[in-house]
Amino acid sequence: MSREGQTDDYQMVEDGYLSEQFVKRLTGDFDLSCVIHIHAKNTGIENLGCVYMCENLVSLDVSYNKVHDLSPLFKLQSLQILDLSNNKLSSLKGLEYMPALSFLNVCGNELATLESLKLLETIPNLRKVIMKDGNVGNPVCHLDSYPNKLKALLPDLVMLDYRYLKGELSSAFKSLDEIDASLREEKISIHDIPQSGPVVSPSFWEDEYFDDLDLNMKLRYLKETLNSVYVEKYRMEEMMTVLETEDKQALQRLAVQLKGSPLNQDKTPSS
Repeated sequence: MSREGQTDDYQMVEDGYLSEQFVKRLTGDFDLSCVIHIHAKNTGIENLGCVYMCENLVSLDVSYNKVHDLSPLFKLQSLQILDLSNNKLSSLKGLEYMPALSFLNVCGNELATLESLKLLETIPNLRKVIMKDGNVGNPVCHLDSYPNKLKALLPDLVMLDYRYLKGELSSAFKSLDEIDASLREEKISIHDIPQSGPVVSPSFWEDEYFDDLDLNMKLRYLKETLNSVYVEKYRMEEMMTVLETEDKQALQRLAVQLKGSPLNQDKTPSS
């Protein structure tokens, strides 16, 4: 049985090379031009090898490997989602001018300088970037200027490190930050957090910035919300049960019930 971040032995590449045979075995497609998705997490990849032959590839997950060179990606003009987290990258060279790329995860690599991020501005549709996830990040993330620099490079960025910069979630995160800061400074007590209406409106799930591939990030946001606003224990257990189901309708109902943020105080709470 596979463990988190690990793959069965028969799905490990030979000699660290992503070969045609491996991709065919992994995807079941014998014509690489027909391959749309590759999920090759923790498969021992060091060299992305034949990936350039998958010219219609839309999503690629090669997280938890030892990739250090992105040059084989240069022909992937249809690639939209790229997960390179937990590899050996010290440079993003190879990602230049990828016209369709909108989501990039490179947390857990060795990117150390702001200069190493500069080429991201050549990616016209990049909207969501993950450089760090909790305690897993890149050396560059320790620089005070890191977030503002990345926002300046990518003025249309919607999400950075699982925090939304535009849309309803940006206001929600701002309110949570203000509450947490006040609690840390003991300006208010937990019991003084005002009651409110929904943290997000029902239309949140049809937001222009979201698609079905973002369900994991919606779950992450809701879990962070539950922790940040100190929901009562019995209420948190009830909500976490819903979250674990990953059922969209249940999640939608949960989204409009969440309280604890001073958002929408002028609105009547949902019943």
